[in-house]
Amino acid sequence: MERRDFLKALSVLAAGAAAPAWSHAGDARPGKILYFDLSTEWEHPPTVDEPDGTSFAAKIVKKLGEELGREVVISKDGSLFDGDLSGYAAFVFYTCGDLDKAPEGKIGFSEKGVKNFFDAVRAGAGFLGIHSATDTWQCAGELWENQPEEARTEYIKMIGGDFITHGEIQEADVILTEPIELPSLKALGTDKLRVTEEWYTMKNFNHDMHVILVQETAGMKTEGRNACYNRPPYPSTWVRMEGQGRVAYTAFGHGNEMWEMPHVPAVVKDLMAFVIGELDLDMTPNFDQVCPQGDELPKL
Repeated sequence: MERRDFLKALSVLAAGAAAPAWSHAGDARPGKILYFDLSTEWEHPPTVDEPDGTSFAAKIVKKLGEELGREVVISKDGSLFDGDLSGYAAFVFYTCGDLDKAPEGKIGFSEKGVKNFFDAVRAGAGFLGIHSATDTWQCAGELWENQPEEARTEYIKMIGGDFITHGEIQEADVILTEPIELPSLKALGTDKLRVTEEWYTMKNFNHDMHVILVQETAGMKTEGRNACYNRPPYPSTWVRMEGQGRVAYTAFGHGNEMWEMPHVPAVVKDLMAFVIGELDLDMTPNFDQVCPQGDELPKL
């Protein structure tokens, strides 16, 4: 698909010209969606609060939630997790850093809040991580080595992958795995997207995931700071189960300009529909089939 045709197709989806494509799965979890974008380390531009007190990404997620018929609560206050979380159908995290170690001026998670959060997901609340959500509660150990499962943090095992680093923002391909099930991607009629992004390179993948998008490293810049991409293809967007909770992650969404491209809100909306139970996806683990060398890391 030519780039102009791809952008035109996505624009049609974003404008709502296409009929609603997600199916009601019959087990949709009632309740609100909590969008949480606390960063205790580097704060990404889309998560920085604007003069009205709401971040750029939060405004878009709120609108997407409304399109799904859900109220979206927006917060950077970790103490919210100390309370009753049963009213939330899902949590959407665009976070960074250790959320229980907030610097002065920010409110992180308490020990009780951490437990409440994991308990809620395992009991059936959905979870969607965006971009730097894999740069949250990371594993200790050597940067360019995969850690054994028993050494990984509870959070990284849940989300399914662990951020290492990134190179320069560049145009690259992501491959759509078959069968293509996200409505926004299926409607494009192509097996790959070529878009500009800050591409995360990751490790410590949970192999029980169902990979939706694969980061194609062939053709990427791999010199200097881009040497991190000198590795085989690896997962970029995926879904998995954590107990009874549906979990999803997409690496898209680094800058405000990425959120203005129609593929980011389109994919985020589909994944939101999935984690609240309004879209069914194939959950068959496929990591070993679509990313057979995805755990291989460059020797830097």
